[in-house]
Amino acid sequence: MGYLYFLLGGARSGKSSYAEELARNLSDKVAYIATAEITDEEMQKRIDLHKSRRISTWKTFELENGTPDMEDFKKILNSVMLEKYEVVLLDCITILLFRLIHNYRLDEMEIIDNELEKKIGMEVEAFFRNLLEIIKVNDLKFIVVSNEVGMGVVPPYPLGRIFRDFMGIVNKQMASASDEVYFFVAGLKQRLK
Repeated sequence: MGYLYFLLGGARSGKSSYAEELARNLSDKVAYIATAEITDEEMQKRIDLHKSRRISTWKTFELENGTPDMEDFKKILNSVMLEKYEVVLLDCITILLFRLIHNYRLDEMEIIDNELEKKIGMEVEAFFRNLLEIIKVNDLKFIVVSNEVGMGVVPPYPLGRIFRDFMGIVNKQMASASDEVYFFVAGLKQRLK
């Protein structure tokens, strides 16, 4: 059975730094699954910063460009198992969620149809349910990082609102299945579970 640490917090709250520290403390054999795509110079800068903090013995696996699917994760985890890694750090599922819904071009819609929202919601829940099943059947320690996006003002545009709602659903799904859950605010962590 896999063991799941779920780290949740706002932007720049310290969750990724702690995830890296936790991974270092758990094992020298760490596989890092990066979910971001390089879309512009700012994203390149952020990715470079994260890469610079990783230990040279860690191996980074990047998801294929475009919409991620479970086959990407299965291939990566097969490599992780063959190469005998002990810890998997997945950073972060917020970007993963965005990549999943991006192809629907919700940013171009003034109103998101209820049926479309329901369809996307079912796909998102199924994707993360499958991801959790994969995590639980592998004998590895998983550290999963996510953003808490529901504590601020209600976004003024449809994509922001639907993304916030889906992120809340996914975070609840992940926290429920996790062995340990930590919440980060201003560089401080609090254990929730």
